[in-house]
Amino acid sequence: GRRLRQSQALRNMIADITLAVEDLVYPLFNEEDLEGKSPIKSMKGIYRLGESELLKEVEECISIGIKAFLLFGIPKHKDCCGTEAYNPQGIIQKSIRLLKKNFPEIIIISDVCMCEYTSHGHCGILEGETLLNDESAKLMAKIALSHAEAGADIVAPSDMMDGRVGLI
Repeated sequence: GRRLRQSQALRNMIADITLAVEDLVYPLFNEEDLEGKSPIKSMKGIYRLGESELLKEVEECISIGIKAFLLFGIPKHKDCCGTEAYNPQGIIQKSIRLLKKNFPEIIIISDVCMCEYTSHGHCGILEGETLLNDESAKLMAKIALSHAEAGADIVAPSDMMDGRVGLI
């Protein structure tokens, strides 16, 4: 066994690493009140999906072995504080419940961020030109909790607020 560990190149060559379709996570972009689907120009082959298309997309993915999904929400209503991000009846929360009802065996990872929910597009609360870290981090925890209560298996913060992981 020792001779197979003599160099990094040899160790890399014989490493027991595999990648299977079951290891993949498929991104889903669910847009509130969208009928059908709409292409995301910057992501070839990826679409914003309405509710019925969301179900079809997940069903197709399951049929080829994908069982984990990263869910992003695109709300109809946006405001300065991203209140739809933690609304129990918000797009992500409704989507999580819908997917878990129809496909209880899947893994749902939810994006925890505010940029898609704020009218200004930043990942938190602004005061003038200043991003308020502590207030925004508390909202990230509130968002994550609402996703977990809706049935998310994993919450995935994508914002950049200091301390938000500890709060979540």
